[in-house]
Amino acid sequence: MIRIVGLQRNESTAQEFVLLQNQGSLRLSLRGHLVVSDAAIEHSDLSFAAHAFNDDVQVPPGMYILLATGRGNPRWVRTKEGALVYYAYMNRDTSVWERASGSVHVLCPQHTFAERAPALLLS
Repeated sequence: MIRIVGLQRNESTAQEFVLLQNQGSLRLSLRGHLVVSDAAIEHSDLSFAAHAFNDDVQVPPGMYILLATGRGNPRWVRTKEGALVYYAYMNRDTSVWERASGSVHVLCPQHTFAERAPALLLS
């Protein structure tokens, strides 16, 4: 499961980020996960303080994802300690989390029975 382990609110997009970690025991696809603030939920406006990952990347257990507010190209980076961190970008020109009130949440995609039904039929 991917969880938020840190949040840096800042007026500068270069200094603002959300740090996530795969705290499960399996590789997880980042695609479909949503980082969203209480303010975006309350106002039904996901364009304000939310980010949906469309990155088709597998995150190994224990590895981190740094979601930066500013601009950049997604990539894996190795820290000085040797850990892998996936850098993802919201590509925003103004701060997001600094202006958003309340908590920030990560929501994961759910599989439905319809998605699994063909596999069940084959067994």
